[in-house]
Amino acid sequence: MITQTVLRGGLLPVVLGLTAFAAGCPGGDDQASPGTNGDGGSDGSSAVEWGSCPDDFISECATVALPLDPSKPDGETLPVFVSRHLAPGGAAKAQVWLLQGGPGDSGNMFTGFIEQLWERVMPDVDWYVLEHRGVGLSSRFECPVQEDPSSEDGAEISASEWPACIQALKAQWGDDLAHFTTSADADDLARLIERTREDGKKVILYGASYGTARALRFLQKYPEAVDAVILDSIVSPGAQYLSSYDTQFDPVLKDMSAICAADPVCGAKLGPDPWAKVDALFGKLTKGHCSELGTGVALFASIAPAFAQMRTLRTHLFPLAYRMDRCEAGDVQVVGRYMQVLGGSSSQDDGGEPRGSDVLARHVALSELWEEPAPTPAELQARCDAQHACPGAALEIGQLYDAWPRYPHDQFWGEWPRSSVPILAMNGLLDPQTPIGPAKLAADRLTAPHQTFVAVPWSPHVVAMESPVKTADAAPCGTQMMAKFIAAPEAPVDTSCLEDLVPVTWDEDPAVVEMLFGTKDMWENTASRAPAPRQVAPVDWAAVARLARERSLRVGR
Repeated sequence: MITQTVLRGGLLPVVLGLTAFAAGCPGGDDQASPGTNGDGGSDGSSAVEWGSCPDDFISECATVALPLDPSKPDGETLPVFVSRHLAPGGAAKAQVWLLQGGPGDSGNMFTGFIEQLWERVMPDVDWYVLEHRGVGLSSRFECPVQEDPSSEDGAEISASEWPACIQALKAQWGDDLAHFTTSADADDLARLIERTREDGKKVILYGASYGTARALRFLQKYPEAVDAVILDSIVSPGAQYLSSYDTQFDPVLKDMSAICAADPVCGAKLGPDPWAKVDALFGKLTKGHCSELGTGVALFASIAPAFAQMRTLRTHLFPLAYRMDRCEAGDVQVVGRYMQVLGGSSSQDDGGEPRGSDVLARHVALSELWEEPAPTPAELQARCDAQHACPGAALEIGQLYDAWPRYPHDQFWGEWPRSSVPILAMNGLLDPQTPIGPAKLAADRLTAPHQTFVAVPWSPHVVAMESPVKTADAAPCGTQMMAKFIAAPEAPVDTSCLEDLVPVTWDEDPAVVEMLFGTKDMWENTASRAPAPRQVAPVDWAAVARLARERSLRVGR
């Protein structure tokens, strides 16, 4: 039969045999497990028709018409995008569904993970990626006028543009905005697993960051529908909220300060209490210290979160603070050079079709990832002002709380699943995006047999990629644990790679020091120097701040 797929601004007829799909399919609050028979699904629904992919996905892709309202399987449908990359030679023993985070990020982030690492470490896995509804080719939430490159803030939506964007969103989707939820995403996933399940292959979910919220919601609705789940960087229900995001970076920098104090290099420069030195520096910047740098304390505070978040940069905050405190001419030159290079690395629009959705990000954040009662803008500002490292993300998003067409909570909000499937939950001890405090609640709430929580020293966000080991050419520790868990979900989790982790040190690669600092010494002015100040353009501090903001809500960047 011909069903009509909802594309706001037009209806696209799609030929799909969906009549029989209504019987026994996942929908609404039904928590029954989907069936188990092959690519066509046990309920008689049509097989997914795989075809070619856009350049940023691999290797087979499809757009599938799924119910716009999951509780109405015979109603309007919505195009939902899915991709897969099969193991060579049909050798797969597992299907792993990858759930991206954000919220609002695209699943294209997994393409590099698969091509560069995972297919080598796990050659017997079929990889599936579900694009969250409202993102990318899954009916992306967008505001074309406000996101036009020629608009006020280019492709970014400025504070003054959001009211018009919200009105356009409401005009386009109306009451159907309430169907773009984490629970509806879980229903999409259940339907697609049903259509692609194959005999003899385990079905496993991997969620990163907000992707863990997606996986946990799936387990709430379909507690026994998959064979295992991997949670990487955990958004703990009822404990982890984006409204508290701006307060999560200082604690990581304090932990880094303690590591600095114990390090023979960093400790020798900043003494037994590096955090006190950083705190004193912020106080001095407030009073105009080192004005030659051309930045104030507020702007530097908005940049500092990048050092807590990015593993490759996190040790650099301390030599930069050391130099800013001393503020000799060579220090000003080196810090300026560093920030100039960092600002120049800010991501640029590649001219391709946009995938991620800042609009969907705010829709989910304000509806499901916000404290109740909601903090006022004044409270969010006070929280930010109390930090040395404040990305300002919660403050910025929170301004839209009253105006946003939020959807109501369902019965799953703030609750943990009750499931007996094996679970590997892992979180970095130095993760500012999903801090270890709320994340380790998983150890108390996921206690069935073969459900294990692993706290990973040194690691920031997304343990699978951000837990390097000392053994040459070996995969990150998170990927090693993940691979062994996928192979045998009911076996004890092999955490032996934790002993091989690369610790945080200030023994930086000389090539990195030369590139970023323009010297051979991160700390002192006695080595080779950067080009003379007249040869270096003024630092675009706004560009550096934009980089920090771009990174602040992104997974694994």
